[in-house]
Amino acid sequence: MTIILLGATANKQWFDELNNIEIQTKSDIFLYWRDVVAQAPPNFFIALLTAYGIGSIVGGVVTAMFVPQAKQAYAMLIGFILFGIAVLDYFFINQHPTWYFISLLFVFFPFSWLGGKVVDEIQKRNKIL
Repeated sequence: MTIILLGATANKQWFDELNNIEIQTKSDIFLYWRDVVAQAPPNFFIALLTAYGIGSIVGGVVTAMFVPQAKQAYAMLIGFILFGIAVLDYFFINQHPTWYFISLLFVFFPFSWLGGKVVDEIQKRNKIL
C-alpha cells in the first residue's frame, strides 16, 4: 500500500486529472482503466514493478513458512501464480508498455524465490545453532 501511495504521490497531477472522469456503467470501468494505463507515465509502471517485487518476496516468505519441504519450489509456484494474474491483466487492459511486460518475468520469479530462500536459510541456521 505504501508503494502505491508513493506512486500516486509522484504522479499526483495525473491522478487528479483522472478523478474528473465520470463512470456511468460497468463497461465504462474497463474503458476507464484502459485510458488510465494508456496515459500512465513511466514512474507509474516502475512503482508497480516495485510493488510486485515486494509482494513476491512477501508471498515467497509466507509460503515457505508454511511448507515443510521444497520451500523455494513452492515460493516459485507463488511467483508463477502472480505472473499468471499479471498476464491476465495485460490481456484485459492491453495498454501496458512492452518493457513493463518483459520486466514482469524478472520480478515475480526471482523475488518469490528469494523470499523462499530467505526462510530456508534462516531455518537452516536455527537448526545449526
